[in-house]
Amino acid sequence: MDQNPKTIQSRETGLKQACDVAALFDICGPLEVDDFEEKGNINQQTYLISAGTPDHRTEYLLQKINPAVFKRPRLVMQSMISCIEAQRNALSQGALHGDEEWETIQLIRTRKGEDYLEIEGSEGADCWRMMVRMPNTCAYKSLWGIRDPEQRFRVAEETAKGLALFGNLTSGMLTGSLSPSLPGYRDTRLYYDQLDSLTNGNCTIDQAADFLPADPLVRQCTEQHYFVHLDGKEFKHRMTDPEVRRLIAVAGEQKAFAHSLLEGMACGRLKISVIHGDTKLDNFLFSRRTGKVRSLVDLDTIMPHTWLSDWGDMVRSLVNAAGEKESDIRKIDVDLDVFKAMARGFLGSARNINMDETGLMVEAAQILALELGIRFLADYIRGDTYFKLGNSDPRDLNKTRARVQFAVFERLRAKAKTAKRQIQEILETLSL
Repeated sequence: MDQNPKTIQSRETGLKQACDVAALFDICGPLEVDDFEEKGNINQQTYLISAGTPDHRTEYLLQKINPAVFKRPRLVMQSMISCIEAQRNALSQGALHGDEEWETIQLIRTRKGEDYLEIEGSEGADCWRMMVRMPNTCAYKSLWGIRDPEQRFRVAEETAKGLALFGNLTSGMLTGSLSPSLPGYRDTRLYYDQLDSLTNGNCTIDQAADFLPADPLVRQCTEQHYFVHLDGKEFKHRMTDPEVRRLIAVAGEQKAFAHSLLEGMACGRLKISVIHGDTKLDNFLFSRRTGKVRSLVDLDTIMPHTWLSDWGDMVRSLVNAAGEKESDIRKIDVDLDVFKAMARGFLGSARNINMDETGLMVEAAQILALELGIRFLADYIRGDTYFKLGNSDPRDLNKTRARVQFAVFERLRAKAKTAKRQIQEILETLSL
């Protein structure tokens, strides 16, 4: 199939710009630039840079922080740099035990000695960073793409071990000096307020005023999510959908439960630490030689919270074999063998957790599935303005995503007793 000439031209323009930007960083030429195929959904302008002499080439990743998502890219970089430095300091003090492996992201300075590059554009400063591509590592797009069950369990265990190691290495960071790069992110109350405002049919900021956050910065960054962006007919169609009404009812019934992690932090029962904020599988890198987890990358959402939110987000994602876009909800289930492998990996390496927290590991997975389900549901009712649809996506994709997460929540809850027993057995084994 012939490619669209505009697409080809856009790609060539992007590669030319990337080459020009890469030349401003302190690396040796000549340079070769290409698209990085493994880039995520947010920072779409990510490029693979190969530089150096023919007999000594080094690969780098050049990335522009997406200004549409991250309104304050300097803050993103400040938190990222602090997180890297904390990990390096911990490693230098012998934080790893036994055969644990770890490597931190290595940022490349600009030729002017800056940690990142700011280029003034028509809509403000664009922020670019360059990192060494970690050699001899691999990532997995999907746990369930691994056909061998034993290997699947090993990867699940190593992934959870990686989260524990990340927590160990960043435990010295002062959370008071960190501000979320996405104000309002991981605030379950905020997502409920958005859903309540939308189900009330508010179509303007003024109409949604009673539901908006009190914090001026959070309001500025999130206010567009509190009102409906659809025409009246389509909004009515979505709101009268029996499945949408059912999900709204479930969300309402579980509101107190969904807020329990936030309340635990507020009363001091759950300690506030540095979290990663996006513990999807492909943010973990593994050694090609040993298979062990080696790094946790994509440090754009470093923030203060409870580690249980990172754990819960990872679990709700990996135990779901059917994936997040499965339209047949009967196929949604949670694999407790995977859960057990993850619990074993995490608890076997985590060194900064307490019994109050481990007692909520099962509930945390339920809460994060519920939270994401509410976010998908609200976006469907709103008009798909946050989780934007591609040209080939069905119009009800975000409703499907919401149904999947609510189903994961319900399956996790149904199997909670077994999951809690698994955790208790692991803890008893570790204490021997």
